[in-house]
Amino acid sequence: MALSLLVAVGPEAPAHAGRRASRRGEDSKEVRLSPDARLGLGLGLGLAGGLSFGTGIGLALRHRHVYPAFVPAPNNADYVAAVSGTNTGAAMIGAGLGLGAGALTAGLGARDRALWGEFAAGGLLAIAGVAWYVTEWQRVQKMLYDGGKEGAVIDLAPLRRETAAASFIGAGVGLALGTGVALLTRYLVARRLVRPGRLTLSGGRFGAGLVARF
Repeated sequence: MALSLLVAVGPEAPAHAGRRASRRGEDSKEVRLSPDARLGLGLGLGLAGGLSFGTGIGLALRHRHVYPAFVPAPNNADYVAAVSGTNTGAAMIGAGLGLGAGALTAGLGARDRALWGEFAAGGLLAIAGVAWYVTEWQRVQKMLYDGGKEGAVIDLAPLRRETAAASFIGAGVGLALGTGVALLTRYLVARRLVRPGRLTLSGGRFGAGLVARF
């Protein structure tokens, strides 16, 4: 018996199939993930968010004794490292919360419109956080370098606002990343449903053939 492998390219999907797919978004009949897939996606994003949140808390707690004791230049390398570590921790905490929100929305099977809204909200939140962070960062840098001079005023408010701005950046990035992954997953599933691959085994008088269509 002979065995042959044939790879064939199937015909393009008919036009009315494409129109039906496009109308799904219009009448809100989108491709939905199965409950198991939604659960897996939500758990995956939630796990990433929890890991980011826990790591951020660890970084913030690591520098909790150094951060409040302001040390101006010079000889303040340890304090600058504490400020950077705290800001990084705050950003990771925010990212964990953002990913958690995206995981909840994706796990509950929200519509694409809701996911796109959260994606846009995450982007706007990240942009606003960056603008805020840059403003406070300039004030903190000025205070770090001029704080040791005579008559300089030490105010920890810009330092705390800088850390808060870092958490806003992280929250926006985390929310946009979580909802972006959910939207990409739905897109790939929908594309697979529109043009599924087919693998069949055909037989004949003189042998059998394995035919794959894409």
